[in-house]
Amino acid sequence: MFEVRLLGPVEVWEGGRRAPLGGSRPLAVLAALVVHLGEVLSTERLVDLVWDEEAPATAGALVATHVSAVRRALSRVGSADVIRTRPPGYVAGLAPDRVDARRFEELLARGRSAGSPQEAAEVLAEALGLWRGREALEGLGQSFARIEAARLGELRLVAQEESFALALELGRADGTIAPLLAHVAAHPLRERPRGQLMTALFRTGRVPDALRFFQEGRRALRDELGIDPGPELRAVHQAVLSGDTGVLGTGQQSRTVPAPRAARPAPSHLPPDIADFVGRGEQVAWATELLRGVGDTGRTAPPIGVISGRSGMGKTALAVHVGHRTAELFPDGRLFVDLRAADTTPLEPADALARLLRAMGVDPDTVSSGVEELTGLYRTHIGHRRVLIVLDNAAGEADVRPLLPPGPGSAVLITSRRRLVALEGAAHLDLAAPDEAEALDLFRRVAGEGRTGADPERAAEIVALCGRLPLAVRIAGARLAARPHWAPARLAGRLRDERRRLNELSAGDLELRTSLELGYADLAPQERRALRRLALLDLPDFAAWIAAPLLGIGTEEAEEAVERLVDCHFIDVIGMDGTGLARYRIHDLAREHARERCLSEERAEERAAAVLRLVGCWLDLAHKAAARGPGGAVRHFPEPAAVRPLDPETEEALLARPAAWFTAEQAGLLATVTHCADHGMPRAARDLAGALIASSAALYNQFDAWSRSHLAAMAAVRRSGDVEGEAWLLAGLGQLRYEQDRFEESYAYFADALGLFEDRSAEGAAVALAGMGTVRREQARYAEALELLEHALERYGEDGDVGPRARVLYGIGYVHREQGRGGAAREALSRALDLYRAAADLHGEGLTLRSLALCDRAEDRYPEAERLLHDALRVFTGLHDVFGVMYTEQALAKVELRTGRPREAERRLIRCLAVTRERQDRFGEALVLRTLGEARLAAGDTDSAREPLEHATALWAELGLPLWRARTVWDLAAVWTADGDPDGARAARAQALEVFRSVGGREAAERRDDGPA
Repeated sequence: MFEVRLLGPVEVWEGGRRAPLGGSRPLAVLAALVVHLGEVLSTERLVDLVWDEEAPATAGALVATHVSAVRRALSRVGSADVIRTRPPGYVAGLAPDRVDARRFEELLARGRSAGSPQEAAEVLAEALGLWRGREALEGLGQSFARIEAARLGELRLVAQEESFALALELGRADGTIAPLLAHVAAHPLRERPRGQLMTALFRTGRVPDALRFFQEGRRALRDELGIDPGPELRAVHQAVLSGDTGVLGTGQQSRTVPAPRAARPAPSHLPPDIADFVGRGEQVAWATELLRGVGDTGRTAPPIGVISGRSGMGKTALAVHVGHRTAELFPDGRLFVDLRAADTTPLEPADALARLLRAMGVDPDTVSSGVEELTGLYRTHIGHRRVLIVLDNAAGEADVRPLLPPGPGSAVLITSRRRLVALEGAAHLDLAAPDEAEALDLFRRVAGEGRTGADPERAAEIVALCGRLPLAVRIAGARLAARPHWAPARLAGRLRDERRRLNELSAGDLELRTSLELGYADLAPQERRALRRLALLDLPDFAAWIAAPLLGIGTEEAEEAVERLVDCHFIDVIGMDGTGLARYRIHDLAREHARERCLSEERAEERAAAVLRLVGCWLDLAHKAAARGPGGAVRHFPEPAAVRPLDPETEEALLARPAAWFTAEQAGLLATVTHCADHGMPRAARDLAGALIASSAALYNQFDAWSRSHLAAMAAVRRSGDVEGEAWLLAGLGQLRYEQDRFEESYAYFADALGLFEDRSAEGAAVALAGMGTVRREQARYAEALELLEHALERYGEDGDVGPRARVLYGIGYVHREQGRGGAAREALSRALDLYRAAADLHGEGLTLRSLALCDRAEDRYPEAERLLHDALRVFTGLHDVFGVMYTEQALAKVELRTGRPREAERRLIRCLAVTRERQDRFGEALVLRTLGEARLAAGDTDSAREPLEHATALWAELGLPLWRARTVWDLAAVWTADGDPDGARAARAQALEVFRSVGGREAAERRDDGPA
């Protein structure tokens, strides 16, 4: 059985074989992953764990090397897949029962809950038998290993002491004296085993020895800690003196002697519970269960719970509510200290200690004001009490460590905006926003059922505009309750304006802005700057790398700043994007506050420079992604200005899957276009709008983003008087309408662009002419299309960019083919293919191969056509170009049906049809439907051919494409002939033939009005 052993030297075993891991670093990597079993550890986290504070510059690369070394070692015992890659790092894929430390913990829990002493003793003996060394993780000196070793060592002591207690309960006092002597000698300050040793000695008649061990223990506690023995050990001592067998008769009874109660009233400093506290059932249960562990005989440390979350999330309300619910567990008091006091300055630990001491009736002035002396006095007086301590608004771990009680009798709840992950032994709860139902319930209770019940939709909108943040919801409810003449719709309308929202969320002494300001003040200067800049653009979500250009720092430093903001709950991780990177989002209200701070703390020049750095970086990446991606390089795209590039590793990770990167960044690009357009940066808005043309907004027919970006940029360039910029945007809108199959609108936009380009940009004029020619080509207005395309080619010139020239030649070849001039078509398309290959434009190469195949197909050269189509299919498949694959498959299906394979063709076409509908491609849908009808006609199934052909005919009519409609009507004539309507079929063919002749289409020479369909 495969097993990782931590209870001693770290080892890996499979059956009787041990896998040599070869070196301390690979061993540490494996140990870190196993200690954090099931948790994905990023490369950066592994660097921190394995090297502590001494990581070399190459540590990130070394992690991968050490992981490979571990996998090679594990492969020798047939378990190479134990360490799995999981972005952004690695995870140990092991069942808990394959780790001896996890089995030990599970056995300890079973033993402590066993039904009989004999069963418990056997289970605990099995648990202790798993230990192979003096301590866990022997040989590893890293901090994580020391902390885990200390934790497991403490559990081992608990298991040993439970075993001693059970042996006494089972009447085995003789057999426990020797191991207890060794245990007490090794741990002289632990009172429980000393009491067990005294009990064993008493029960074997050695009363003087029992009393001597008590005196030795009292001296040790006084010398080392300055305290006297606790109530349990004193009770055992008194029982030995008096011979009280009621206390010393069993080990179990000696462990349950109650602590003496304080004579003075127990302090209770908790704020009042909130009368309208609602929801949070799971969180209340978590905290209550944690506190119920207080005084557990197996514990040597207090239960500590950290409740973290963003400002206004209700952390304090939850802690106070749980404190009141569990008050009976803490008869010696419930203490509350706001570590933030009443302002933005954290309370010093010495001042907090003094407050706690006074609460317990101790004068802190009896010692100096030093933290160490106050801590000693505090621990002396709280060590044997049962007290709940609520530490509110902790800024960091260092602020709370001196305030933690030393023993298991008390418990601590800590609230913080940070996660306090370095606080040893703490359980953590990240408090998120309540669900909609809970938030609405809170709003109704504060505002009044009568105010909200009449307009539940507006109530739900108000809660949503508050981001379900409890403090914001409570303030909104209070405002509505205080204004009986307001309907919920009025408050909702006032909250819709983001720039006014924080002003609206104020009622009495409750003000959301104040709460957010406290959290903001907690941040380090770099963290504040990062939050301000990230909030400035109103990005719906983002990857961490964008903080680098916004701040003008390196990528790693930027990612660290973002992760620190995650730890402080200003930023949420919302998932992973298609490139494997985490995506982040700022809560709406926190973003608005941070934007306010940015506008007040930074000069306009600084803000604009940060935005332009990001724009430049985005344009650089988008240009490179478009060149790699399917189809991006075939569209006009602004050349980026010189920018500070990202580090090569980050850039390669982003651009490895260009379409996925464009998809992830599209919403951010659109938000930035809007920001630049609204803040006097028209050139940036115009260029980013061009970037969206090259993105998935074009590739996947996400037309809304394309349209909104261009219209926003258009307004900006018109305000600035940038006529050429306006022309480029008009050309972009022309391309958009072309992609939407709105051909007349497309032509009009391109024509308007041409008018503005004249005498300003020869390249722009060529782009507009090519766009106009392409529209006319689609509309089968071939003479006009050919003239426009040839004019565009002249404007580009022989020395122009090869990509645009190739696209125009492709269009010219297309026109020649459709008019039956096969030789001229081949000549133009061959030239286009050479240019595409010279430009390394695989997408253009695939399109041209498909078009050449259509030339062969039109001349009944089916083997040649099929070969070229398979070549094109390989190109598009390699590019992950869904559209290219779909249109090539449609052309292949047509070859198949003409070569007697209609069933194969139909299966292929069904796949194509799904793609066209998913991507909202109406032209493609009509084309595939027509071909599907042809395939069914070829199979002799005229009945099932009717529906796709009629549907295609209707689509061609909607698109305003008479040639394609005529082609489909010609096919429908066969259906009407089969239906017994030869006259109708003949009339349809005559009508279609007239269209073929009017546009100069090749069918005019191929068809006769009385011929077969």
